[in-house]
Amino acid sequence: MNKCVKTLDLDKILAAVAQCAGSEKGKQSILALEPSGDLTMVKALQSETSEAYYAMNSCNCYPAFDVDELSEALMRAKKLSVLTMGELLKIARLLRLTKGLKNSIAKLDPSRAPIITRMANGLFLQNALAEDIDRSIFSETEMNDCASERLGAIRREIKRNGERLRAKLNSYISTPDYQKALQDNVVTMRGDRYVIPVKKEYKGAIHGLVHDRSASGATLYVEPMAIVEMNNELKMLLADEKAEIDRILHEFTARVSVIVDELTADYEIITALDVIFARASYALSTHATEPILNARGYINIKKGRHPLIAREKVVPVSVSIGKDYNILLITGPNTGGKTVSLKLVGLFVLMTACGLYIPAEEESEISVFDHVFSDIGDEQSIEQSLSTFSSHVKNIVDIMDEYNQNSLILLDELGAGTDPDEGAALAVCITERIRQSGAKAIITTHYGKLKEYSYSTTGVENASMDFDPETYEPTFHLVIGVPGTSNALQIASRLGLDPEIIREAKGLIGSERVNFDEVLLSADQARRAAEAEKDAEKRLNDELREEKRALQEEKNKLFVLREKIATTVRSEVKRKVSESLEEVNEILAELKKLLDSPEQKSYFEATKLRKRIEEIANRQDVDEDDIEPELVGGVAEVGDEVYIKKIARIALVTGLKRNGDYVVKVGNFTTTVKRSAAQKVKKQ
Repeated sequence: MNKCVKTLDLDKILAAVAQCAGSEKGKQSILALEPSGDLTMVKALQSETSEAYYAMNSCNCYPAFDVDELSEALMRAKKLSVLTMGELLKIARLLRLTKGLKNSIAKLDPSRAPIITRMANGLFLQNALAEDIDRSIFSETEMNDCASERLGAIRREIKRNGERLRAKLNSYISTPDYQKALQDNVVTMRGDRYVIPVKKEYKGAIHGLVHDRSASGATLYVEPMAIVEMNNELKMLLADEKAEIDRILHEFTARVSVIVDELTADYEIITALDVIFARASYALSTHATEPILNARGYINIKKGRHPLIAREKVVPVSVSIGKDYNILLITGPNTGGKTVSLKLVGLFVLMTACGLYIPAEEESEISVFDHVFSDIGDEQSIEQSLSTFSSHVKNIVDIMDEYNQNSLILLDELGAGTDPDEGAALAVCITERIRQSGAKAIITTHYGKLKEYSYSTTGVENASMDFDPETYEPTFHLVIGVPGTSNALQIASRLGLDPEIIREAKGLIGSERVNFDEVLLSADQARRAAEAEKDAEKRLNDELREEKRALQEEKNKLFVLREKIATTVRSEVKRKVSESLEEVNEILAELKKLLDSPEQKSYFEATKLRKRIEEIANRQDVDEDDIEPELVGGVAEVGDEVYIKKIARIALVTGLKRNGDYVVKVGNFTTTVKRSAAQKVKKQ
């Protein structure tokens, strides 16, 4: 498959995937990926990508993988070759990254990500070493004073010694007798020794050792004899400092050497996870999906998009092969998209075999092949003095020597570049040989003989690149089951070429060829008419569904409105009943007074009160629905009644949703209510 990697643009896809990796080794590992022909291996790769996709897309898990290149440093540590401060900092970063990675993946559901969980569980942690390195080393060239007590003490002594030296030298600078001999009133250093700049002509004015001179020779850098011993002491302190730093580095190197194997394993696991998450990250960025795998040679790509064509420009292609037919012949005019469709199928097969998702609709199916062969494009060989035709034939010879039943063969413009009759005959014979072998092949061609061959041969299917029937411009849609034509005469006629020339050209082509093309054109027109009718029917069905949805929404609104009105009416009835009860109570109080002190006129007053009670009794009766039911706790089951607070109605539970909500029936209307909005009614 190595030759196909470049021909089918897999190398460009891998370069894009590599940009998603965090480590340099991860990038190099991705660029070195090779498609696998083993179904078990490809399934494992796809499972890894699927788990990382779940982690990133569903759990927002984006671990860091920016680990430094450590192979050489770990090898040196194993040999106890002292590591530099920079190398130790890289090892500390590796240990910190290991800890963060392990914590991130630990948050995932192990049942949804068993592979990467198992890999993360195999990571070795050594937090103490990482903390000690970070505390002891500032940068690649500077160690912290607190790396050891001795180092801190030495540096404090160096600081005190330096202050004494500068104070002594400042006494020279500030003394009037010496100022005229000095070039500048500054203290500087030459070779770890403090010196002062003296004019050349005053060389003997300050007794001391000359350590350097300026480029012009006008200035001498003199170490006064009075501070020679102090400088010697400083130099010894600096030597002690270096020795202590070397000792600390030796100690850290020894600690690293003990766990080199574990660190090496961590480095490999992190790199492997980096590659897996890079594949998933690329899938997310390209809106790709996981392909269904098989080893039967069956390919069914649903609206596949070539990942190297801009998303706003790419035309999705649906193509299948390996079920009802093993060979697909794609015909149609140049620049119509035949080669892009051909390469898309091969690229998707290679991407799948590398563990990558494919930018197509879900449920797309890809087969794992032993080999993918291709002969695409102009591959004229100047070095071998081969013509384009000879180069293509040489490629096909190599393919015919190696292919088997479980191979995918992609041939672009088979038989082109030579005499049309001979090229067409050769193309038919090569296609027949491939068909007899059982291999799967997609072939693009202009030859009418191949179209005729497909009609009379089982296991071979035609396909064509669609075009606009008005302008004859390509639409880049692949139509399976219909052979295409070049449309050269139709395009020339539409562009205004003399009709007489068109008629003469048809005569030269031959009546059989013209009739065949006309049959194809008629069949294509019938197909377009059928598709237009199908589209019209679909639009009508969509409109009917939309109307039905709108009617249902209106019905729901009317139900809610009716219930609101009913609630308002019941509230009004309750208010009137309450007022009536108050009035009755007042009448009863008056009757009680009459009974307490009966008189002649009391009879007439009582008669009036009785009539008032009769009037109240004749008012609207209270509906039993207005009486609030007795409610109980708990979850209602099918057959129970619930009280819906919002509409103050009792409803019958007829079903339960997965999320716990109730399907209820209120009168003749069925709807869904949240469990929190309804309370179970006590059974009578």
